[in-house]
Amino acid sequence: MKNALRITLAAAVSLVALEASAGGFAVREQSATSQGASFAGAATSAGGLSGMFWNPAVVTSMPGMTKESHLSGIFGFSKLNPGAGSGPLTAGRPGSGDLGVPALVPSSYASYQVNDKVYVGISVNAPFGLKTKSDYAWAGQYYGRSSKAFNVVATPTLGYKVNDWLAIGVGIQVSYLDVTLKGATSNGPQQTAANFATAFAPAAASNILTGDSWAVGYTLGATLTPWQGGEIGIGFRSSLKHELNGTLQLPYALIPIKAAVNLPEIVTLGLKQKIGQNFTLLAGYEWTNWSRVRNAPIVNKVSGAAFSSLAFYYKDGWMASLGGEYQVSDSLAIRAGGAYEKSPVGDDVRSVRIPDNDRIWASIGASYKWSENLTLDASYSHVFVKDPNVRIVAGNPHFVNPAANLVASGKSHVDIFSVSLRYNFGGPKPRAAAAGVFKG
Repeated sequence: MKNALRITLAAAVSLVALEASAGGFAVREQSATSQGASFAGAATSAGGLSGMFWNPAVVTSMPGMTKESHLSGIFGFSKLNPGAGSGPLTAGRPGSGDLGVPALVPSSYASYQVNDKVYVGISVNAPFGLKTKSDYAWAGQYYGRSSKAFNVVATPTLGYKVNDWLAIGVGIQVSYLDVTLKGATSNGPQQTAANFATAFAPAAASNILTGDSWAVGYTLGATLTPWQGGEIGIGFRSSLKHELNGTLQLPYALIPIKAAVNLPEIVTLGLKQKIGQNFTLLAGYEWTNWSRVRNAPIVNKVSGAAFSSLAFYYKDGWMASLGGEYQVSDSLAIRAGGAYEKSPVGDDVRSVRIPDNDRIWASIGASYKWSENLTLDASYSHVFVKDPNVRIVAGNPHFVNPAANLVASGKSHVDIFSVSLRYNFGGPKPRAAAAGVFKG
């Protein structure tokens, strides 16, 4: 039975499989404002208070008391069609259908200026997650039928203005992660070829892995304004060390399990430079330490034995972006930007649950100042995804049996619509800033 469980669980747990809007299973949509420039300059005050997601020092850029609410609709399309090279149990079977499931991602921010030096704030975000669902009886049902991951992180933040050109910030991340994964399974614990083949029958039963966890991390950041019209922001989000506790439900057993999953660190660098009277240049670079997400043992909580693992073996991911904002009038600003994102998911480790690949972003957006206190934002992005072909064969960490080889061609893209409402309640104003360290 132990060997059968190892195979069954390997098929169930590619972890958070989703049609994510960023590399791996990250969710980048934390700011409708910054999205309009493909997140160029996101670690600066260019996106308003929402920049504190990437850099907590941004909290010092908002005078008085400020509240922002952002909402993104993510519409992903991803499809896998099996072809030549698939094993006898998967060849000639139907494709996945559209794996993408529309999702709404909210985020909220609030800040309060205590005095000229000290600012406090809080943000609530969903940095990882989303979901996918395939056609029930598709060729790769053994490797995944549906996946759902819910993640929410609350981050109380403290910012401090050291002087007129330097501000620093720190935050505490409190993270909750909930995961449900389903895949086809054999109808009994005996590890025989005939029994294994039942997992590929159209009416095969499902295994269901569920687990949730709390974790605590931190954020650090700094904002510099060293010259006239310029701003540099750098932010760090720490790893979140989750230990999922839950169950693996099989047709013939219910097994309590746990699995340690370390979500990656993120470093973000942003640049904002005003050029002329109305134009602002924006640039950004983000690095994500996905290589720490490698292999996590799945442990039977009763016996204490590890009988399978969550196999990722990702590489580090990064994204470089460039954009700009033009102030059309006192009340209207428009922006646009593009980005290239290097996926952490390589061709040799890609699974049906996370059919991710390199991406190109193209975005537009606008802000309308409705009144002295209220600003509305809207943005749209189209994400071109390099074909996420899947080869679950010998050498892929999800490989189980040559008879179950799955070689599938993939197609994928993502459309994202976001809106936000930003409101400043007024209050004390900061001291007038100096022109910068370098004065002309």
